[in-house]
Amino acid sequence: MLMLAVTVMIAAVVSTYAGGFSGSEENTPQTSFKVRVNLLENRTYFDHAGGDPLSLSTTKVVFISGDEKTTLSTADIGKTCVNFTQVGSEGTTIKAGDTFYIEGETAGNTLTDHTGIRYGSFVMADEREVTWMVVDRRTSRTISMGSLFL
Repeated sequence: MLMLAVTVMIAAVVSTYAGGFSGSEENTPQTSFKVRVNLLENRTYFDHAGGDPLSLSTTKVVFISGDEKTTLSTADIGKTCVNFTQVGSEGTTIKAGDTFYIEGETAGNTLTDHTGIRYGSFVMADEREVTWMVVDRRTSRTISMGSLFL
């Protein structure tokens, strides 16, 4: 009888750790985005193409090109980006069909030289491949990722 009780207790402990503490684990949204760049507007657009809704306040975007990397969120408005804005439905939730964009500064030598977008020290320039990731700030897990060639 004691062996049975010990076995049941061990099984309960193992299943708790193997299954995780599901009550305390936050879920990461899974979403598809179509990403496009408009060099004339200095904006990178993220079109929500389906999946879970998400909030910009709990989202960050990572751009990687070669050895360069930058991470942007709504907290960076006025610092490394000019704007981090939702377009589409009202409210703060981005859902299928909605768009958000990140606006940077002109990377060229003049205001009319639209060969790239500057986000702080990171430059998205013509003829470069850029990997992008939309990341959940609460869990630090990737929501969606892809790459684009300017």
